[in-house]
Amino acid sequence: MDFCRETEKLWKLYFSTDPAQKRTIKDILDPECVVIGTGADEVYSRLSEFLPAMEREFAERVEFRFKNFWCKEKRLNENTCLTYGGIYIWWESPDHKVFIDMDSRFTILYRQSQGQWKVVHIHHSLPNAEQMEGEFYPKTLATQVQKAQNEADQMRVLAQRDGLTGLYNYRALEKQWGQWNAPDLWFFLLDIDDFKQVNDTYGHVAGNEALKQVARVLENTVREGDRVYRLGGDEFGMLCAGIGSEQEAGWLLERLLRKLDEAGAQLAFWTGVSIGATAVCPGEGIERALSRADQALYERKRTAKNGYRFYR
Repeated sequence: MDFCRETEKLWKLYFSTDPAQKRTIKDILDPECVVIGTGADEVYSRLSEFLPAMEREFAERVEFRFKNFWCKEKRLNENTCLTYGGIYIWWESPDHKVFIDMDSRFTILYRQSQGQWKVVHIHHSLPNAEQMEGEFYPKTLATQVQKAQNEADQMRVLAQRDGLTGLYNYRALEKQWGQWNAPDLWFFLLDIDDFKQVNDTYGHVAGNEALKQVARVLENTVREGDRVYRLGGDEFGMLCAGIGSEQEAGWLLERLLRKLDEAGAQLAFWTGVSIGATAVCPGEGIERALSRADQALYERKRTAKNGYRFYR
């Protein structure tokens, strides 16, 4: 019997995500098998104690891969064999942003009884500086995987958000643009009037407050499903679906300007907002729509501020 091969097979069964493998493991272990893990309390004196713990671990299991598995065997007598070795565990999240590389050591004792070899003892240790008292290998590793995944998800969210206002940024607009399949889509480009004068006269703290005030009003005024973006500096963008006509777009913008004026009345430095508006043609890229809205915005600022203009 090749005990090292049997040992490798046992570990692959144990780290599998297939619940059916639990039955196979049960057949390999002796009813009086003693299992000792890394945690201070992870000691099972018989199979009936270990199986419930294994059930819980299978419920939160992720699929790991062996890397540089090694094993040696030592025959103690004709009915007893000891195997010992190490497993280098490797795991990568589906989005390739989270990696796990972790070393561990084990000893397994086989005993032959009535012509059958069974595992009577397993000792598994995980030399990990971050492992806390009372934790053992599968639980600790699964927790670290989840923590790393949560951090990666948070970083992806932050990469699409403006740090000052919390709105989506231009990168998010580029990513989301092609995902909009809603009919009657409009794009609005907003710019705070004389914003440089606000910064020069009242300082950047006041300018930042104006930006945050605009962001709050935009988010509270648009309809559910609409998106608001800070594109950079004092420029904001809005994507709004379901606007069937220029008249409907005008109603939305008039309500928005009214809300902005009400909020700006609380600030000594409020100057107003100019808006350029354009309908988005089906399948067109962001650059063309943005260019039209920018042209309409320029025309509005050139003639009169604190209002809106449609691209025509």
